[in-house]
Amino acid sequence: MKILIVHAHHEPKSFCSALARRAEATFTGQGHTVDFTDLYAENFNPVSDRRNFSTVKDPSYLKQQVEEAYASEVGGFAPDLEKEIRRLEACDLLVFSYPLWWFGMPGILKGWVDRVFAAGRIYGGPKIYEGGIGQAKKRAMVLMTTGGGPDVYGGYGVNPHLPTVLAPVQHGVFWFNGFLPLAPFVAWSPARITTEERVKYLDALEVRLKNTFAEPPQVLPPLADFPGWGKDTKKRFMVIVTRTRPVDEQFLSLVPAEQAHLAEWRRLGLVLDFRMMSPTAEPWRAFMLFRELDAVIVQKHLATLPFAPWLEFDIAEVN
Repeated sequence: MKILIVHAHHEPKSFCSALARRAEATFTGQGHTVDFTDLYAENFNPVSDRRNFSTVKDPSYLKQQVEEAYASEVGGFAPDLEKEIRRLEACDLLVFSYPLWWFGMPGILKGWVDRVFAAGRIYGGPKIYEGGIGQAKKRAMVLMTTGGGPDVYGGYGVNPHLPTVLAPVQHGVFWFNGFLPLAPFVAWSPARITTEERVKYLDALEVRLKNTFAEPPQVLPPLADFPGWGKDTKKRFMVIVTRTRPVDEQFLSLVPAEQAHLAEWRRLGLVLDFRMMSPTAEPWRAFMLFRELDAVIVQKHLATLPFAPWLEFDIAEVN
């Protein structure tokens, strides 16, 4: 397989850079072909303007998509940009390696996306979402370091929830172009942990990457579910869950299986949100937001839960 790692950290001795190089070594050791784009080391220019092109469609007004589409037709991309576009086109796995800055990518990586994902050549018309250059087969993942810890991005912290922070990359860059997004690999607060803990992160990354092409990706909605770029053909259902039998040893033994089941539903995009009261609360309730065609199908999903014999489900369609 051909792997493109696009790395965006200005310090070669940073832990972010150490993760990227461990990823490169792991993939190379597996026999994959790795193209390592070190944006700072290569002095990549993130500014998108007429320097992107050796051709001009409209000299009086620079509209990026128009010039990109024209350059795509006539082979008019500047040599430095053409090189990056070919790197992207050739890869089977795309890896973005970067520190989280201001809840997003560093400017140099955002500029790489702005310039390299060119209209006409990379996306546009039928080449979008499941029809994009990733063909809903190629994969992509984020390899990231943070300043804050997991609690601050965990949904109850002062910062936005991590899936919200990553949506512009996972959905807006990867899936928009047909790349199947894998779960991110996040090294939390490496500047605030011990050397031993950083070594554990590096080892965990190596273990994770050895299974990259077998790992189930995140499933995001296909464009086909939104005819005419309109409303989703699938509905939303709020499920209120209650317990009808007391907790016993059998129930407790099924906790790991239940958690795995719910995690799989989240990965598949069936459950958009899940909230649960404290296990000791009386009466106990849980709440699930499903994305599905109708309530009958939702009920069939719920019947497969390991905890189903202990539970009762109230299903209501919501807007």
